[in-house]
Amino acid sequence: MQPLELVGPLSTSIPKLSIEETPKLDLKEFPSTLKYSFLGENQTLPVILSSDLTPSQEEKVIHLLKENKEAISWTMADIKGISPSVYEHRITLIEGSKPSREPQR
Repeated sequence: MQPLELVGPLSTSIPKLSIEETPKLDLKEFPSTLKYSFLGENQTLPVILSSDLTPSQEEKVIHLLKENKEAISWTMADIKGISPSVYEHRITLIEGSKPSREPQR
């Protein structure tokens, strides 16, 4: 039996936060009771609000969310304390090896 070989880290690049580099999002249609509001410029950093809020309530909520937008996670990179190697589901192969898929038995 051969000893296992150590394989390097999965990713050396650190993904950027959504506040620094806004991601492209696919916004979906909502029922009439919900609507989008955006915390960033040019309709970036979306949040979902109730349509029943008065304009003053909506303004207060948006102001509060803008003050604390670092706490909201739009992408996996925004979650603090989680290494990209945890959420990247890749199997690193030894260089030169060929991946294969075995049929289920």
